Amino acid sequence: MFIDFKESRLSSRILTIYVDSVINKDLVIPDSVNYIFLSGEKLKDQERIIHLKNKPDEWFMINFTNDPCLIETIYNKNLSDTLINDGVLLGEHEIQRIKTRFFKEVLKPAELYGKMHHFADSIIYQNPKLY
Repeated sequence: MFIDFKESRLSSRILTIYVDSVINKDLVIPDSVNYIFLSGEKLKDQERIIHLKNKPDEWFMINFTNDPCLIETIYNKNLSDTLINDGVLLGEHEIQRIKTRFFKEVLKPAELYGKMHHFADSIIYQNPKLY
């Protein structure tokens, strides 16, 4: 699927901190969801599975190799019985909904988290001198 957020200034470093310390702090991934994403494999160091509970209930596998991240795959039981890793299966409207939701519920709060905790701009933003 590889939905990216190239237009975002947020760095993958601050997003990783936010995901690990806020979004996934008390997250317990059910074995069924874990298996859907990993098929028995281990999660790579640069990957995270996150859960957005508000409707629609969705799980995302994100990868921090690009700033700030890529959405590799999603699982939404209302869209499919299995993970979705091809944007063609969703259509442009659904991809835009996912991007907008992720921006509002993950990227923007991560930026605010960095500012509230007084992280330096060099941690919060990629290439801060360009902005």
